[in-house]
Amino acid sequence: MVNKMQAVLIRKELKDVIVEKGKFFTNYMLVPLIMAVGIPVMFVLMVIFMEDGAQLEQIMALIPNPGGVEHGDFAIINLIFDNVLPMFFLMIPSMISAAMTASSFTGEKERRTLETLLYSPMSLREIFNAKIIGAFLLSMLVTAISFVTMVLVLGLLVWFMLGVVLVPGLTWLIILGLVTPAFAFIGIVFQVKFSATAKNSQEAFQRSALLILPLMMLFVAQSAGILMVNVWMLLAVGLGLAIIAWVLMRTAFRKFTYEELLKG
Repeated sequence: MVNKMQAVLIRKELKDVIVEKGKFFTNYMLVPLIMAVGIPVMFVLMVIFMEDGAQLEQIMALIPNPGGVEHGDFAIINLIFDNVLPMFFLMIPSMISAAMTASSFTGEKERRTLETLLYSPMSLREIFNAKIIGAFLLSMLVTAISFVTMVLVLGLLVWFMLGVVLVPGLTWLIILGLVTPAFAFIGIVFQVKFSATAKNSQEAFQRSALLILPLMMLFVAQSAGILMVNVWMLLAVGLGLAIIAWVLMRTAFRKFTYEELLKG
């Protein structure tokens, strides 16, 4: 549970990011919208205007029949939509949280407000948890906005070009409802700890960015067809990540002391 003091700190952090800095769109929304809208639109247009041939037949051989739809272009778009694009929604919250948590504790040090924060009625654990929750809420907000925008834009584009309705499948429910939040939370815990021990925001961001590399490798494998993840595999991965996230929530604060924070 979040107490009143933690809620105040969380609101302050979110307000600082969304309102007071005045660069929320540039710093936190631009790249996610490019990933969630710009790149998928490019994929869809390439598929629609791609000439039939051996390359198209090879791609079609990998596609399970999507609900009995016979239209080749729509089948490929469904494959991309349900199997490739979800990987973006693992990377988006990781990037957003990395940008916010990079200055979580290091920002307090650079602004010389850390000592004031530590003298507040909150315990160090409560401060630590509030920083995690604030970054988690921001990353989920940006992810939700990106997803809704993507579905609206792609849905209108596919309807206009092909006359069919593009509907998110069960994969998206598991990705957005389980896998993405759990994975984002795990990353945020480590990113906040990196921020606590880093000497400056740049060092903290560089450490946090390393967590995105495995996702890039997964995306390449998924896009190349090397790794085709089905619904049951996603569900198993999501449950595993949720368990890890729960364990981290219980144990991440261990060995996190005032001395370690101030020393960093």
